[in-house]
Formats: sequence, structure tokens, C-alpha cells
Amino acid sequence: MNITFKQLEAFVYSAKLRSFSSAAAKLRATQSAISKRVAELEQEFGVPLLHRTAQGLEMAQAGRRLLPLAEESQRLWARIDHEMGGDQTLRGTFRVGVTELIAMTWLTRFIQRLRQLHPEMSIEPVVDAGLLLFAGLEANKIDIAIMPGTHWGKSYETVKVGQVEDLWVASPSLKIPDRVLKPHEFGLYPVLEQSSGAAKNRYYEAWRAEHKFQFGKLFQTNSTTVLRQLTINGFGISQLALDYVRPDIEAGLLRIVKSDPMPPPMIYGAVYRNDNPGPAVQRIVELAVQMCDFSAGGNPRRAAGNAPPDERRPARRPARPARRP
Repeated sequence: MNITFKQLEAFVYSAKLRSFSSAAAKLRATQSAISKRVAELEQEFGVPLLHRTAQGLEMAQAGRRLLPLAEESQRLWARIDHEMGGDQTLRGTFRVGVTELIAMTWLTRFIQRLRQLHPEMSIEPVVDAGLLLFAGLEANKIDIAIMPGTHWGKSYETVKVGQVEDLWVASPSLKIPDRVLKPHEFGLYPVLEQSSGAAKNRYYEAWRAEHKFQFGKLFQTNSTTVLRQLTINGFGISQLALDYVRPDIEAGLLRIVKSDPMPPPMIYGAVYRNDNPGPAVQRIVELAVQMCDFSAGGNPRRAAGNAPPDERRPARRPARPARRP
């Protein structure tokens, strides 16, 4: 039997993505090259591995038998390459999806550190809502997504990167009682939250349902910065990362709204496909774990209109000297 790693690789990605063109984009090859490698495998085995249909590629019976073996060969090849390869330089361009909170806090330092450690590696950041990032991961448009959540299915690895206290906050102008609120009491106030595409909503959905939280009028936005601004201006209660809004709390622009129970910490995970991630992807994830810090530079400088009253007063001009008669 005379088969090659590239033939098995082409088969794995074609089978999992159900498309020769998608496999070609993933492997940075031409569609004709990928289909040719799969055809060579089929000729070698003497049976069809993939059926070409109008809806895409479907695995034949022989293909279903081959897939787990081909995936195992990929993992073994990656291990051999990592352990025995003479050139240990990590290189290539990787698309890393992050949420807005990460983009506003530690993303820049993460990219700078990666450049220092691995000059031949390049990161293309994609900033979006968590569920949209996962859709990009499924469509093979993103290599890694860092977002709230701990489990995204058996086809993906999820490594905990960090966590953040995500608490209820509101403007003091809302006159919310300074005591612990029961879940049903949240229905007395307007609530602000991120749009349905946010992985954060999915993360807290079951917890809110379990404790029967009730909300009054609901406003949604796809921007964390807008959510913070609306909360400061008294439009309602929102759930925001404590590290992000701590300067606003210290300045008296926001206050923590206590609930019984309080929200659990929100865990951020690095999510990537488990079919041969390679040493570069693993190194990116390891560095993300080291660099994750939501308190670093996350809160933009307050605009003059949001500053406390003492800061909004114009400076008093010095008195003019009295004119001589």
C-alpha cells in the first residue's frame, strides 16, 4: 500500500467540511489538488470514500471506517513533527477571534508578546460576538475563538483562559434600594444586555432560568462600550465585568446591585478544532492563558460628560490684578 500523509489530510478535511473547496482553503491548496489526492486514495483502496452530491460531500461506508484512522495518523504526524523536527520555529498567520471585552483589555499586549516570542507568527484578530465567532470557527474562517463558555461540542477543544466577575451594576440615579434584591425584584427595573449573538447570554441563560430571574423592559445592544454608557446614564441595570467598570464604581458613576444569588464568575475559553491543531495553535492558547488580564487598560477614559460633578466644573480663572488709579 502506497499512501501519503497529504492524501489522508485531504480526505479528513474534505470529509469533515463536506467540500473540496473548503478543504483547499483550510490547507492552502487548490481545489483540484485536494480532489486529486482523495481520488488517489480511492484508487489505492479500490472503493469510493466520498460521494459527490448536490448538497456537498457525503462519506461512503469505507470513508466512515477510514476517518478515525486518518485522524489518528494526523495526530501522530503532528507529534513526530513537534518532537523530532529540526526547525522548532513557529510560523504562519492565524485568525484569532475575540470578544469586545478582550479587544479593549489585553488583546494588544497579547499580540505584542507573541511577536516578541515568535517573530514569524502573525495574528489576524477578529472582534465579534461570541456566537458569531463560533460560527466562524465552524465555517473554518477562524482558527481559534476566545470567548465565554466551557464546552462547544466534541469536535472542539476548550481550554480555560481566565475568568471575570460579571456583576449587576446600575447608575445611582436609578434609586435602587441599597440591599440584596431577590430575582423577581429585577422585574421592577429596566435591564440592559448584549444582543442575542453574545456567548455571555448563553453562558448565564441556564443560571438565570434556574433562579427565576425576572426582567422588566429589556434593551439590547451589540456593543460593550455602548452598554456601559447606557448604564452610566441611568437607562437600566446591566451585567458587566467588574474589572472593566471598577473605575466607574470608584468614581461614583456606577454601583454594584447585589442579588441573591450573585452571578457566578464568567469563564473564558480558547476554542479550536481538535483535528490536528498543531504546535502553533497550542502555543497561542498557552500564551493567551498567561496574558489574560481583564483589568489592564480596559476602561476607556471617561468623557467629560460622564465625569463626576467636581470634574465637570471649569477651572476658576485667576483673579485679575486691580488696576491702578
